[in-house]
Amino acid sequence: MAAAAPSPALALSPKVVATSPKAGDRKVVPVVPADEVENEMHVLAVDDSSVDRAVIAKILRSSKYRVTTVESATRALELLCLGLVPNVNMIITDYWMPGMTGYELLKRVKESSQLKEIPVVIMSSENVPNRISRCLEEGAEDFLLKPVRPSDVSRLCSRIR
Repeated sequence: MAAAAPSPALALSPKVVATSPKAGDRKVVPVVPADEVENEMHVLAVDDSSVDRAVIAKILRSSKYRVTTVESATRALELLCLGLVPNVNMIITDYWMPGMTGYELLKRVKESSQLKEIPVVIMSSENVPNRISRCLEEGAEDFLLKPVRPSDVSRLCSRIR
């Protein structure tokens, strides 16, 4: 006798996935019904600073977004390309990070036929006009100055797909 498939309402999916640069493994925390996860907007937050990652994640979560945080643009691209972070509605990334910068991540996302529709928002603590212009010309949805505030997140709501 074949086992019955679970009903979609009872299927469980991870609510938040975070990576730790020390552990290198994804950590899955609170579990919610799959249909609830599908209705939440999912943001991939990329920053090499654990403090800045925590701040942006807290602001986004308080606005009812599902958030995945990663410590590098390289890791973000790896997870996106391998499909390990499905249904991403927006990427918010720091501009200046070791290895691959947020600007390079933006360019790679916009060059990818699979990822190019995902809005990318760049963050930086440096207000450099030509850097801001270059990011916007390359396809960034917005450029936020750190520290990111809740009002910045509310402004981004209309940009999430």
